[in-house]
Amino acid sequence: MKKLFILFYILIFAATTTATAQDTKIAFDLSSIGFHKRSEIPAELQIRNIFDNYQKYTNTKNLEAFLNLHDDNYQNSDGYDKTSLKKFVTDAWKDFPDVRYSIKVLSVNVDIDNATVITSERLSGYTSASVDYIKGNGYVDSESTSIYYLKRFSNDWRIVSEFVVNEKTAIRYGAARYIPMQLDAPALVAPEEEYTAIIKMNVPRKYVALVSLNNEPITYPLEKSTEVFRGIKADGIRERILISNNGLKNENAIASIGIAKPDIKEDSINVNLVGIAFLSTRVNVVKHKYDFSLPAAEKSVTADIKSNDNLKEIKEQKEEESNKK
Repeated sequence: MKKLFILFYILIFAATTTATAQDTKIAFDLSSIGFHKRSEIPAELQIRNIFDNYQKYTNTKNLEAFLNLHDDNYQNSDGYDKTSLKKFVTDAWKDFPDVRYSIKVLSVNVDIDNATVITSERLSGYTSASVDYIKGNGYVDSESTSIYYLKRFSNDWRIVSEFVVNEKTAIRYGAARYIPMQLDAPALVAPEEEYTAIIKMNVPRKYVALVSLNNEPITYPLEKSTEVFRGIKADGIRERILISNNGLKNENAIASIGIAKPDIKEDSINVNLVGIAFLSTRVNVVKHKYDFSLPAAEKSVTADIKSNDNLKEIKEQKEEESNKK
């Protein structure tokens, strides 16, 4: 592409140096236009149209058009490049063919050739993937807030990166679809930091719930860890302290839930599995957590620490001087 541009430039330059008076006027008109004439459509409107198409291509499963909204050098905050994005989207559309997706643009901030867009996104519908012991398809529901970064290339805006601020997803099968449940975890942690994941449920008395709480790095394909199921308390709450990864990946706090119905007879108790659910809450693992979220507060905290350290030194010096006397 760069070589073609140079050849085209040389061709125009050669033409202008040998032009007649009439040709010179034409050359002047061309030079006044320039190679990168800005579109007459306002940049914000162009960008909003991109996200209208983003929703349209996602729901119509138009893979080529969807990928063309992204620059070839695209890479998101989870480390996915455009090739990984293609594989991920292809598999997701296969497992969730009937899911409907919507995206709402909350704000658009345009510089000259760069733009930042904050969005609210949601998808919901049935999954084609089945699970053992439960008949029927599962139902998926997901909500997220994201920041998209776009760059202008001549007159075309393309997505160059994306950061998911928060995201909650639930896939439910059987009776689990009708039981209120929520997984809570912090949206931002430091590497190898302890944090608490909490699952809250309103389980009907006729059911018993078993819950496994864990954290998984966001990788493709998924790296799955061992699950340990435990009963839920009478108040419908189960929590677990987790330790985030070393900061190389963002992660999800994940709750795997089994809903069982005891069948009590005179001489036996049978437990039948009637529902399964998988809940996830995104946890971004950021090395400089406070610099990322509250830089002003971090500076204030750092200043306070230094001030306290200075006071401590002065106090220790006075104590040493007092002891010498």
